[in-house]
This record gives sequence, C-alpha cells and structure tokens, in this order.
Amino acid sequence: MRSKKKIIITSVICLGMAALAYFAWLFPFYEFTSNDFGTGIEKLMSAEYLYTLTPLFIIIALATTGIILVIFIRKFLAKTDKNRSRAAQVRMGRLKGDSPKQKKSLFMIIRWAAMIIFTFMMIWGGLIFGLKMSSLSIPVLSCPWNTEQMTESSCYYLSHLNELFELPIQNIILFFGSTIAFTLLLGRAICGFLCPMGLIQDITDKIRQKTKIEGIKMNDKMYETLTPIKWCMALIFTGLCFAGGNFCNFCPAVAVSPILAGMSTSLYVSGFLMILVLMGGFFKRRAFCTICPLGTVMGFFHKISLFRVKKDCQSCTECGACYEACPMGIKMIYTEREKTDVTHANCIMCGECVKCCPEDNALSLTFAGKKIYTSSRKKIMSGYEEVRNYYDGKSNS
Repeated sequence: MRSKKKIIITSVICLGMAALAYFAWLFPFYEFTSNDFGTGIEKLMSAEYLYTLTPLFIIIALATTGIILVIFIRKFLAKTDKNRSRAAQVRMGRLKGDSPKQKKSLFMIIRWAAMIIFTFMMIWGGLIFGLKMSSLSIPVLSCPWNTEQMTESSCYYLSHLNELFELPIQNIILFFGSTIAFTLLLGRAICGFLCPMGLIQDITDKIRQKTKIEGIKMNDKMYETLTPIKWCMALIFTGLCFAGGNFCNFCPAVAVSPILAGMSTSLYVSGFLMILVLMGGFFKRRAFCTICPLGTVMGFFHKISLFRVKKDCQSCTECGACYEACPMGIKMIYTEREKTDVTHANCIMCGECVKCCPEDNALSLTFAGKKIYTSSRKKIMSGYEEVRNYYDGKSNS
C-alpha cells in the first residue's frame, strides 16, 4: 500500500515538474522590454550594467528574505523543545562543544581556486582576453546564453538535441567528442572543481557556517525522495525539446552567467528556481547538485572517469564521518566493506569525506591511479589539540 502511494506521489510530482518546465515561458520572473545580448568592456563599466543586474539583485533579496523567514520559523519551533535547541547550538559551536577546525589542505585550496578562476573565466574570460573556443564543449552549467564566455557549455545542445542533430556532421562529432573527453577525463569532478553553480552553493553554505546557523540534516528517506525528482529532471533536460518546450526557461543557471556578463536576459521560471537554489544551498550544502540534470548525465560515466574514491576497508572503523560530511548523501562510502573502489555516480569529488575521515589512508582520492588526497588522523587530531590549547590557556588566565 505504501509503495503504491509512493509511486502515485512521485508520478504527480514528476508530471507537475514536467508541466512547469513546458509552460515555463508563461511565468515571467523579470522581463526586459528588449533583450540585449551584446556585451563589452565599456558596458561593464557603465551604469547600464547595474540595470542588467536588476533581476539578480531581486533574486538575492528574495532568497535572503526567505532564508530569514525560515530561520525565524525554526527558532519559534525550537522554543517548544529546549533539548533540540541546545543540541543545535552545540552543533554550530555556540556552546563549549566547539568542533575542531582543521588547517586548510592544499587539495581544498586548489579546489576553491579552480572554482573561482573557472567561474570568472567562463563568465568574463572571452570578453576580457578575447579568446573563444565555441567549437569545444565542456559539460558544466555556465549558461551558453552568455556568448562572451571562454568555451561553449554542453548543456544547451544536450537540452536541445533537436537543434544539435540539425548541425553539420563534423560539428556533431566535435560536440560529442569534446563533451565525452572532458567527462571521461574529469567525471563529476567538474561539479566539484569547475561548476559556477557549485561555487555559488558552496559560498552560501560558507555564509551559513560563518553566521552559525544550523543547517538542515538530510536522512536516507529524504535522499530517497529526491531520487525520482533527479531522474525526472534528467528526462525533462534531454527530452523537453521534442515536446516543444525550452529547458532554458526552466534552468536556474540562466539567472547567473549571462546577467553577470552584462546581457539584458529576461527570466521566467528560471528566476523563481534560482531563489530556491540559493535558499536550498544555504541550509543544505549542494542542494541543487542532488537533482542537477547535467550532473546526472555526467554520472553515467563515473565508472570510467580518471578521478576515483578509494577505500581501505581494513583501516575503516565504521565511524560514519564520511557519510555525515558528504554533501551528496552517498552512503556506500561508509557501508562498503569489501570493494576498494567506492566511486559513486553522484560523487562530485569535493574531498569532504577524506577530509573528515579520522583514520590514516582509510579514504583517498586518486587521479589516474595516483593518490592526490588522503585521510589523516594527524590532521584531525591537530584540530582537537588547538581547541584543547585554547581552553587550557583560558583556564590558566
């Protein structure tokens, strides 16, 4: 009975999402009287540029309002449960339960630097440096409406397959060749290292941590509920064009790259969804990545990607720290007791599981068989030592 109910609810949600995606152009979020797709250095330095940013300012303001509203509602509900309120404060470091902070590893510094640089280059790189390789496609959500980016993103033609197959055969071969090459080389590490949407969500998560606001903890059932939505998004992404719809009117990424590049881009349902992406990314790290259609498509190639997650099951003590830290909710890294390779289709290679693992070499990230980041007990304990020294110094004073 429960499974039938689950199937019905899932079907209704998927049909609703498909209908919303198809009729996305009927729900304008912000419309310019005339769309201007021309940009230039002069335009970026003018007052007109601020005008093109108007929809982005509105999105940020509405998302911030939504976040504040959720915080107040949660605080109100927490007042009725003192134990829950105190536990939340301990988790966020407001009481003496401060969690130890590790020194930033070289891997994490490189990952953040790559995200920032690549986002900058994909939005303004072609405009500033005059370099453009539009015949090459990198499967990352830097919106192809931005014609001034360094390279063309795969997402447009993957969501407009009808237009792709109208191109000359050499263009089709080059598109699939470059897209597959990047996917095989990097896999979903593209999501963790290069994607502008990923950077935006990581920044919102950092803001939440700095403001010491409790996030929303996902459990297995919640991730299970998102699975059909993820596959529905993938089907809409690759098949909506054949029904006469335009995925770009539905995609939240449209609210970022072209607008920041100075294009007067009208937004439809995409604008509303970007508000949800910012709110979701604030309370749950990489919330949109769990249902991202392009990420789902790239996940098909996870078995042959050069990036791998490896586990030494002998060293694992089943503490569950890796599962707790994973923004994608991948449980097999924690539960696997036999296989060495625990690379999952949803893994974005962010390295959080390795960072939080307290056992030497129990988890590691590899590229082409070479270890590039391994778990370390010493790094974990150094954080605890800093906290202990802090309180020892406080008590002595």
